[in-house]
Amino acid sequence: MKKAILFSVLALTLLAAGCGTKSTYIATPGAKAINQADGFKVGQVNDLTGFHVDDFNLKDAMTAAMEAALAKQGLTGAGYSVNVNILAYYPGNAFLRWLMPGAGATQLTVEAMIMDKKGELAAKIPVDRHISAGGGYTVGAYKYVVEEVAQEIAAVIKNPAKAKGKPSGQAEQKNTYGL
Repeated sequence: MKKAILFSVLALTLLAAGCGTKSTYIATPGAKAINQADGFKVGQVNDLTGFHVDDFNLKDAMTAAMEAALAKQGLTGAGYSVNVNILAYYPGNAFLRWLMPGAGATQLTVEAMIMDKKGELAAKIPVDRHISAGGGYTVGAYKYVVEEVAQEIAAVIKNPAKAKGKPSGQAEQKNTYGL
């Protein structure tokens, strides 16, 4: 009985720790506060990973996902541009995640930059999403991770205080992305 309880607790811990999204809102010191009523459009999307999946264009997928996420949050407009640098991507493998949690993880790390009409940086939003555990229900994570990250960026733009990291207005803030 004790072994069954211990196994159940361990399994739940692995499942809970198997997926995660970290995001932070970093306001640019001295920049005007963002006025959401001015709206946002997708600007440049840069894939800096060099990673290619035959049937999947990461840059195009992120552009489409960002457009959809901004529209879903009611944030579309022309006042600001949201540029996205895709810093790290690994498509992972659902079978390996099922076989051994942590192996075959899907990962997407990006930095979104909100630019004002003058082209000046108003804020940065680094987002790191990983899917490290699961099996059949995580098939296709290499595609839907892009949508989840875009939705996170739009949600943080909509409500910076709810970022999963700490909102900050300090330029010296260090983050886990080496930026």
